[in-house]
Amino acid sequence: MPFNFKNPSKLFAWFYSLFCPIYGRKFYKELLSALNLNGGESVLDFGSGTGILAKKIVKELSNGGTLTCLDLSEAFLNKARKKLRNNTNVNYILGDIREINVPPNIFDKIVITWVIHHIAEEARPSLLQSIANTLKQDGKIFVLEFLTPPHGIPEMSLTELFNEIGLSGRVEYRKKNTAIFEFKRLL
Repeated sequence: MPFNFKNPSKLFAWFYSLFCPIYGRKFYKELLSALNLNGGESVLDFGSGTGILAKKIVKELSNGGTLTCLDLSEAFLNKARKKLRNNTNVNYILGDIREINVPPNIFDKIVITWVIHHIAEEARPSLLQSIANTLKQDGKIFVLEFLTPPHGIPEMSLTELFNEIGLSGRVEYRKKNTAIFEFKRLL
């Protein structure tokens, strides 16, 4: 049975809030290192969930930097709002990026953590193209994703998917069945 991210069950929300901080701890540390934030960037946390990673990113932003949390789930986004309520440089967007008006070329960096494997295979190209459209010309997309079945996307498939939308990438960090990728526009 697929997860309903728009209206997650309380059980799934509970599991998610336990799993991500524990399993993700090392990956979040490596992802923050790869992001190499100077504090002034505009960052999109796509599929931000309850704001676990967002809370870590916003600590790195100053000097006019902003963070935008985008998620399908109002319940998850409300949890993120509570976690980040003391940060005035955070914006929240509820909805599907393909159906809402997000301006093009506004984000320096975009993070997508453990989201793509939940998207139907046939919907991935249009979704990722919509995300890439919001990226500045010299911006980068960082993807944290499972690589092995039954839940993951093979490395070559993920790389080809981004190549199809005009981005090239490489693995920044790998541990067991999970990797962090960095993608940027093809020149």
